[in-house]
Amino acid sequence: MQNHISQIDLTPIKEYYSSSSLNRNPWFKSRRFIIFIIILFLSATLALSYVYSRPEIYQSTATLLTVAKTSVDQQSREADIQHVAIQKQILMGSALLAEISKRLRLNAALEEDVDLTVADIRQMLNVQPVMDTNLVELMATGSDPAILPVLINTWIEVYLAARAAEVSQSTGETTRIIQGELTNLKDEISSKRTELNHFRQNNEIISTGREENEALARLKGLHESLNQANEEAVKAKAKLDAIHKAIGRGQTVIPQDEGRTLSILEKRAQELREELEELDGRYTREYMALSPTLKVIPEKLAALTEEIKYLRQNGQGIVVSEAQQEYDAATQTIKAIRRQLDDHKRKAAEFTARFAEHEALKTDLEGLELLFRETQARLIQIESRYTEKYPQVEVIDRAYRPYNAIGPDYQRDALLAVIGSVLLSLLCIWIIEFLTRKVQPELTMNRSDIHLHHGNTTREVLNNPQQQQTALTQQQNAALQNPLARELSLQEVAVLLRVAREKEKLLITLLLSGMTLDEISALSAEQIDFEQEKLTIAGVSPRVIPLNHVLKLLLSMPACRLIGPSDQPLSYDDLAALLSCVVADAGLSAPEEIKAAAFRHTYIIYLVRQGVRLSDLASVIGYITPIELAGYRIYSPAGPRRTLKEIDLLYPGLADIDWTSS
Repeated sequence: MQNHISQIDLTPIKEYYSSSSLNRNPWFKSRRFIIFIIILFLSATLALSYVYSRPEIYQSTATLLTVAKTSVDQQSREADIQHVAIQKQILMGSALLAEISKRLRLNAALEEDVDLTVADIRQMLNVQPVMDTNLVELMATGSDPAILPVLINTWIEVYLAARAAEVSQSTGETTRIIQGELTNLKDEISSKRTELNHFRQNNEIISTGREENEALARLKGLHESLNQANEEAVKAKAKLDAIHKAIGRGQTVIPQDEGRTLSILEKRAQELREELEELDGRYTREYMALSPTLKVIPEKLAALTEEIKYLRQNGQGIVVSEAQQEYDAATQTIKAIRRQLDDHKRKAAEFTARFAEHEALKTDLEGLELLFRETQARLIQIESRYTEKYPQVEVIDRAYRPYNAIGPDYQRDALLAVIGSVLLSLLCIWIIEFLTRKVQPELTMNRSDIHLHHGNTTREVLNNPQQQQTALTQQQNAALQNPLARELSLQEVAVLLRVAREKEKLLITLLLSGMTLDEISALSAEQIDFEQEKLTIAGVSPRVIPLNHVLKLLLSMPACRLIGPSDQPLSYDDLAALLSCVVADAGLSAPEEIKAAAFRHTYIIYLVRQGVRLSDLASVIGYITPIELAGYRIYSPAGPRRTLKEIDLLYPGLADIDWTSS
């Protein structure tokens, strides 16, 4: 069983030990510094000449209110953004600027003649609206501070004059148009009123109130009468039904005026019954029949009983007859009212239609009168507001001569020019060095794979200095004939991990953690300490490496165990074959170069590029020959070296994989 160690390039010895690096010129006499100073002087001179050749810029301002001021007792108007934008366009109009140019040439107050074209004036002037107000700020910018306030004030005068002429013309024309509209409206209102009066007379509409006219008043009265008649009929029917129910229960039903007589008769009959009962207790009826005084009492009682019976029967008939007559009368009244109501509904419908026409005519007349009043108000508003005495534009602040320049900022621009010159000089140095750089041939020393035999033979070679020196000499001689091991890229490692199964993933992770195939094949469970998160490696190069979270996860998975069907650990050849299968499945280019040594070589370069001390590599990788260790010096970055605790031992290709989905 053999352990294949990767092939490493050594530092170009000729360049490293060149005597020219020991006898360099002073830095201020170097070619780079001289070129840097020349370019810096030229670029800074040109830039600073441009910066300080620019004239000073002055600015003068004035403020305008684009609407008339509100009265003291009135609320301020809201900002009219559209009106302000329109005034801005008017202020920058070509006709206005042409008039400004003309007045400036004729202005005798200027010390020297001013001949500014419209394009020059447009470039100098600017209008800036004040946020959320009806104010606009007029600005003039230029190198001559004396002409700026004259320019702005002339601008304002031309604008006010043009505005006043426009207001005067618009006011006169608008007034004539509105007066013509008022005349037409008067004629239409008079005609509409005459038509409305004729319509009222022809259709007997005596009031504008709908319910006050005769047809609708009569209809309303009939409805009220019908409702009253219905109530009377309901009451009569209820009274008649109540009388019939009382008669059915055997109650006495008589007219009210006969009730007193009936009560007297019933009282008298009761008294005779009581007297007769008293006499029956004392005498027999035969005895009372023989007595002229006593025999009269039963006769009187029988007569009173007959009279009471007649009175009840006669009164009952009278009451029923009166109730029936009252109910019949109410029914007849309802029928009569309904006939009248049906006849009058047609008249009411005709009146309603005519009244609707009347309301339409009335609405038209009211609309014309409202339009007439609004037109009158418009005319009064135009005559009172939009006059030359109260313009829409008011000057809040006139322009004055500026004494302080607003630019340019010479100090800032000079600093930027110097910084730019320095950067330009550095860029030119880099371009010159890039174009004139000469590539010297490198003397490269290679070494072939070292075949270390597992077991006592390996220990003897390492423990015997003479045998070790012989082995190193053989490695140096073979290094000139064999190519270097291949460095794998992050993309290649990602592809291998993506196609690998659980065992292959663990194998690749162990190789990218600094272990060899011999050490992996001899790995046992006793060497893994999950609590302390460390992995103890025995063999030729005993050491302890940290157990990162990726290894901890994979080693804890039963599917990742590197064993055969009989639970025997996979041998060196089995692991090498397993790795070859993964490389073949990945479909990478030059698969014959991707061996276990390539993973070891890749991991060593990853650690060296982080600036780790080369002497500390053995703590992670194991024993490395001095020649091989010196060959990795070309991958070390500039600057101080770092310890193992200061670098990341986990290969980035392993950290980027989502191991939870495995």
